[in-house]
Order: sequence, then structure tokens, then C-alpha cells
Amino acid sequence: MNRLNYVNKKIAFLFALLFLMGIVFTMIPVHGLRPHHIATFAYLVMIMMWSVTIQTRVTDRQIGRRILIACFFMVLLFVLRMCKFSYFPNVTMARLYIWYAYSIPLTFIPLFFFLAALYVEPVENRERVRKIENVLLLTNAAFAVVIMTNELHSFVYKITVYPDKEYTHEWFYYMLLFWRIALAMATIVILFRKCSITAARRKWYIPAVFIALSSVLLIWYLINGGAPKIGTHKLFQFHEALCIPYMMAFESMILIGMIPANSGYRILFDHLSIGAAVYDSEDRQVMASRKWREDGEDEDHRVCREPIQGGCVRWLQDLSAVNEINRSIETVKESLEDENELIRQENEIRSERIRVETRNRLYNRIAEAVRTRAIRVDELLAGICRSAAWPSEETEKFFTAGQGQGTKKEAEDTRDRIVYAMIMSAYIKRMGNLILLTDTGSLVSSEELALAVSESLEYLKLKGSMVQICREGNMELPPRFVLLAYELFEETIEDIWLRINTVMVSLICSDDFEFRIALDAPAEAISSTWKDKELRSAGAKLTVRYEDETYYISLKVSAAALRDKKEVVL
Repeated sequence: MNRLNYVNKKIAFLFALLFLMGIVFTMIPVHGLRPHHIATFAYLVMIMMWSVTIQTRVTDRQIGRRILIACFFMVLLFVLRMCKFSYFPNVTMARLYIWYAYSIPLTFIPLFFFLAALYVEPVENRERVRKIENVLLLTNAAFAVVIMTNELHSFVYKITVYPDKEYTHEWFYYMLLFWRIALAMATIVILFRKCSITAARRKWYIPAVFIALSSVLLIWYLINGGAPKIGTHKLFQFHEALCIPYMMAFESMILIGMIPANSGYRILFDHLSIGAAVYDSEDRQVMASRKWREDGEDEDHRVCREPIQGGCVRWLQDLSAVNEINRSIETVKESLEDENELIRQENEIRSERIRVETRNRLYNRIAEAVRTRAIRVDELLAGICRSAAWPSEETEKFFTAGQGQGTKKEAEDTRDRIVYAMIMSAYIKRMGNLILLTDTGSLVSSEELALAVSESLEYLKLKGSMVQICREGNMELPPRFVLLAYELFEETIEDIWLRINTVMVSLICSDDFEFRIALDAPAEAISSTWKDKELRSAGAKLTVRYEDETYYISLKVSAAALRDKKEVVL
């Protein structure tokens, strides 16, 4: 009940006084200065005061705005009552339509309280709530039209005697009554179901008691067929019997925390972990936290002051930790210089070790990636050196003169092996460069992949093959994809080396990126399952197909995968 202890007792007393004043002046006969107006003005003041407190306390603008609109319709209800009984006493039609207009605020008041309940958190789907709100507003607007046009159809009231206004209730009246009751009950149910604060749920009985007590007037009015009387004087009218239960219900739910409001700030201030106090403009203490001591200033504590509207706030700043640190700094100042020098040297050694480890790691990674081809290049070159087919002056002479078919064939075979070794050497160099570029994990330009492939194709021309590379645009690619694409190209070339005639490589940059190799011979070592696991982790897909006597190997990475990889890098 700590939250309730901070209710502004002056405001509560004033509300009770205004309510009693309304009851007292309602009982005074209407003569002379019309003292019953004082009752209406008392209720109007009470409603407007409550709406001002709602505006300042309710933190959720959606909830507060709808409660304020409901308060507007409450004010309108009392204004219509005043107009009917005082300003148009002899104008039958004016009084009639003012009486019809009663039903408009009587219907909109429960509606806007219901809408306020819908916006209490949690709100799972705000768009859906807005649609429900629009439907209900249109429905109420239609009801208002039906009510105000009752003279045409008599769906709401059937008036038999003018101007005494003898009437009977028709079917649409009972429909409106059911609508109002349903909205009121739904409001309470929604608020209790949405409340997820355990402390507030435990205090459910507080709004229940408030609602029950305030509803006594309305229930009494409905059961009795009108307001109870003392003698010939009514205790109250239907208007206050309807409005007060809503005000009491929402006020009690604000107090226990079912509706978010800033009324708990004082409790929060009272439990501050620091000593603080608020003073008014005359330097009188208004409230203070539990740890506040007015005479608490000493060597380790300093009183700070900050002006606020209507006064100032003072708090104790704890300097003990700072003072302790300063004393420690003075004590170890000289020793810290040597320690800092030692730390600097350690950092240099650590940085050097990290550089060496990084360099070794890169070298090992490059060596692991090109080891097989480096061994094959070494074996090829060693075999060429040992073979009689190594290009000697005699071999060159036969080759250029077109003589010695056996020697020429051997020379061409040797040339092919040299070109083969050159292509693998280019792969070793370019793969090393790409590994260095991708080591940081940053995205790599497709231009780097194009340059690597272009160099290999240049060497492939020496074999007499027809080669071509097409580049359509440029884009950033995931590092792992670039390495896999270049490795795919190299393995394809090596697999069809003996029967290769034509190679065309395309790098297509659009929303997706496609690395396509077109060949005139099938690469048996490459299938759609080639390095499938690694390709999936890179977000790529490999397809191999035969079409129009051409073999196509396509490695594609989707736009979604490119975007995901880019977000990971960022």
C-alpha cells in the first residue's frame, strides 16, 4: 500500500467536498438564482480537475488522450443538462433535441474509456487496435445519427405527449443500453487481463471496492427507476451516477499501477541510493530520500545544489572513493613510472609476437592451400630438366624448321607441360594474394577475382586455346566465396587440360553474383556436389549443365546471402 500513501490528500478532500456540494445543491428547489447550477458547476470542476491530473500523470499519450476525450464528453453531458433545464425552458423542440443529445455523450464516454484500456501495454498489434478503434467510432457515429433522427422513425423513444414528454423506450434504446454495459464490462476485463505487474495484480481488490462503491449510485438509480429522494428532493441525477464510477475505476487503477502513471516517482525518490532532498523557493524541505543528511558535508562528502522550477534539489556527492584513489596515486606515483615502462616493453614484445604469429599463420594457410600444386610444379620442372625433351638448340631448330616429327612432338609436349606449370604457378601466386586480401574477413571486390582468372587465361593462350573473360559490373563479395570460385576455376582447367580448346569465363554482377565457366569439354572432377558443405556455408550454389554442345559450370551467390555476409562484416 506504499503507493497509495502518496495520494494527494488535499485533492482527494476537494473532490469529496465537490461531490457533497453537488448532492446538497441538487436538493435545493429551483427558484430565483437557480442554485442547482452550483451542483452542476461543482461536478464540472471535479471532472476538469481530474482531467488535468490525468494529463500530468498518465505517461502513455495514447491512453491519456482517450481519457481526456471521455472527460470532454462528461463535461458536454453536464452542459447539455444545464441547457435543457435552464436556457430553453419553454422551447419544446430545443429541449427535445437536447434530451436526444444526452445519448451521444452517454455512448461515447464508455467507448473512449474502452479505447484507453485497449492501449494499455502490452499491445501486441497496434495496427489491429487502430482498425478496431475506427470501427467502434464509426459505429458510435451511426448510433448518434439514429438517436438525433428519432423524430423520423421513433426507433429509440416513442413520444406520445408533447410538451410533457411522455414516452416509451423502443428496441434501439435497449440496444444502446446493452452497448454501453458491454463496453463498461469489457473495459474492466481488458484492464485486469493486461495487467502483468504482480504487485498491481495483488491489489485487485482496491479497484474492485472503488468500482463497487461508486456503482451503488448507478445501480440504485436503475433499480429505483430514478434517483432516490429525501422528501421531494432528489439526491443526485443520472449524469453524475454514470460519470463517477468511471472516474473512480480509472483513478484506482492508476493508483495501484495497472495504468502507467508517474505517481510512483515519489516512492522512487524516497528509495534513492544517494542522499537527496527537494527544497521549495523558501528553502523549506519538501521531500528527502532516506539517505539524506542535511549536515552530512565533510571531507569525503560534498553537498551539491541544482535549481529546479519552484525551488532546488540538493544531494550528497560521495567523494570518498575519489579521495582514496588520489591518495593511492600519490603513494605509488614513482613506482608506476617503472611499471609503465615495463608494460610498454611487454606490449612491444606482445605486438611483435602477434605479428609473427599472424605472419606464420598466413604463410601456413597459403602453404596448405597451394601445397599440392607446388609439389606438382616442382615435379614437372624436375622431369623436364631430366628429360631429353628439354628445349635445346637442336630441338628448337627442328621445331622451327618443321623437321623431325618425333622431336617436334616431344617439344610440343614439353611446351604444354611448361604452360601447365605456369598456370599452376599463377594459381599459387594469385591464391596467395587472395588469401592475404581475405585474411581480415572484409569483403573482396569481384575485380580481384577477375584479375586472378585473367592471368591464368593469359597463360592458357600459350597452349593454343581460345579464351575469353567477360565482366559485367563490379561488386563486393564474401571472402570465402572468392577463394572457392578461383579454386573451382583452377580445378576445372586442370581436369580438362589434355582436351581443352575453348574457355569462356563470365563474372555477372546484378542483384545476385554469378561466376560462370563455359567449356567445350566436360570437367569430370566437377559435379553439383563439389565442396557442397563449404559452398553452403559461403551462401553459394553450384550448378553443372550441358547445353548446345557446351558445358556450363555456374557458381552463384544470392543477393540475400551477399547482404547477410555484408552485415556480418560490418
